[in-house]
Amino acid sequence: MLLDLRETVRNSKPIKYTLITIICIPFVLFGIGSYFSGGGASYAAKVDGEEISVREFEQAYSQQRRRMAQMFGGQIPDGFADESILREQALDGLLTSQVMRNTVRDNGFAVSNKTLASAIAERPEFQTDGVFDQERYFMLLRSSGTSADAFENSFREDAALGQFRAGIVDTSFVLPTEQKALDELTRQVRKIDTVTFAMAPLKEETEVEDAEVQAYFDENAETFMFPQRVKIQYLSLDAAAIADDIDVSDEEAAAYFEENKSSYLVPEERKASHILLSLDEDASDNDVDEASQKLLDIKSRVESGEDFAALAKEFSDDVGTAEQGGSLGAIAPGAMVPEFEEAVFALSESGSLSEPVRTQFGIHLVRLDEIVPEKGETFEQAKEKVIASFKQETAQRDYQDLYDILIEQSFDNPDALDSAADATGLEIQESDWIDGTPDTAPELSNPIILTTALTDDVLNGGLNSEVIDLGPQSVMVLRTLEHEDPRPQTLDDVRDQVVDTVKTNKAAEVLDAALAAAGEGYSPGADLQALADDNNGELTTDLEIGRQSTDLDREAIQKLFSLAKPAPDAPVVESLTLGNGDRMMMVLKEISVEAEDEEAEQEFVAANPRLGNAEFSLMLEHLRAGSKIETNEELMNYYQTQ
Repeated sequence: MLLDLRETVRNSKPIKYTLITIICIPFVLFGIGSYFSGGGASYAAKVDGEEISVREFEQAYSQQRRRMAQMFGGQIPDGFADESILREQALDGLLTSQVMRNTVRDNGFAVSNKTLASAIAERPEFQTDGVFDQERYFMLLRSSGTSADAFENSFREDAALGQFRAGIVDTSFVLPTEQKALDELTRQVRKIDTVTFAMAPLKEETEVEDAEVQAYFDENAETFMFPQRVKIQYLSLDAAAIADDIDVSDEEAAAYFEENKSSYLVPEERKASHILLSLDEDASDNDVDEASQKLLDIKSRVESGEDFAALAKEFSDDVGTAEQGGSLGAIAPGAMVPEFEEAVFALSESGSLSEPVRTQFGIHLVRLDEIVPEKGETFEQAKEKVIASFKQETAQRDYQDLYDILIEQSFDNPDALDSAADATGLEIQESDWIDGTPDTAPELSNPIILTTALTDDVLNGGLNSEVIDLGPQSVMVLRTLEHEDPRPQTLDDVRDQVVDTVKTNKAAEVLDAALAAAGEGYSPGADLQALADDNNGELTTDLEIGRQSTDLDREAIQKLFSLAKPAPDAPVVESLTLGNGDRMMMVLKEISVEAEDEEAEQEFVAANPRLGNAEFSLMLEHLRAGSKIETNEELMNYYQTQ
């Protein structure tokens, strides 16, 4: 009976898709979190009761990781690859966005259908020759796997959020006295002496005993673990890869060029002028003959030397062009009614005149003013771009077809990837060990791959994964082949790291002691050079620091500008650790303000974007502080252990 039921489902698409819909509903409502968290809470966080789904969190985290990788040329350096920090940043951004959405909804910000349609129509990617192209609009949405309703709802929400932000940023202003105070603060310069105790040379000369290395490792052994890792088998579907594999013949490229010629070539145009004598479409033959004869007389006068423009002003019934001497400007093919266009393009020399031309508007005398040659790129000139566009469009269509097949086949045959591979023509690939870091497999470092490989049904049930979205038009289906839990690292695995840490800690103790001694030995009027020499520091005097200075790191500058104003005989002293580990004793001696260019006083001064953005950021902080935020700690802890 079960076999009969299975065959019935397999051979009936309506039943099959109904079951898919039923199965998908929990994932839509509760997210992938419930898929691997053992039935726990299915959200990443809540803001005033509004849930942020696990899928949203995973996508935001993946995007955060990609942005970080792009900043460093494709691979995140070790010092920046702290997964917990990246997750925290991703979640923080989602919380702020949800606070904004709640505020926008509660305050009734909205975008009308007319405004929405206008905004979408103005987006260049949905235009052909500068005009909104509905067919292109739907094609691009289909190729990205997005429905029109979903896109328009998202676009409407983004526009409302933009209204909310613009209402604060664009309306910020300050009074003249406030602006003056702000300008003075901006132009403030602080003069300091510094005694710096450098980390790098001291760390270089610091000796470390094997016993110290072993002791540090033993005390912190629980922190030195290899992450859990997997080997996977997978099918990868990527539109860019499809495009790379498409061969385009010269004939196909030429045909595509002809079909889309307006994208590469502006055809020849004609600048022309005319004199129109209006006639009803049902005018009698006698009226037509009289009007034609009148235009022939005008033509003779032009050929005898009279000014066409003056005659157009006198006789033309086209009020829109008569005052311009009958000028119609440049005429592109297809812009005029056929009879008129035929007459214009039949003229071959500038200044030549047509015979009277009958159209639905009346009878015209046409003068050719100028031939505007064809411009743009020929097929040979644009060939590379033509081939690239042809590949892209073809790949988008192929991608969508293969995407649908991949979903169906990987679901219908959950115990292997062979059927999906055969149906799509994709190659089954196998990875080496991957642990979610670029070091093991840069192309497989997207964290959602490892997360999916570790879900219960994939890891323990031996099933195909769902189709994983890795980016624009890039997806994957995978199976987990092997798995290793986190395992301890030996001292040999991390010796260099431990030695570096022990050296840093020992050097830091020496620097902290030197900094403390210098601080204790300082008094107004003290010999700073002697103080620096006694404690192996380096003295710099009369260093003038502005808010945008690059002589100190940003944290040091922020600390400097937070210090109180010094008295003439009582400098302000502050000790701090710089970003590179150096220690510094900072002596603030004087505060001055750079001269400004004189400007006329205004009743009020509109704020610059920086001030408006600062106010907006402060408002978001206030809104977040007043919101009830709940984080799914169970889920976050799950990620932390991965």
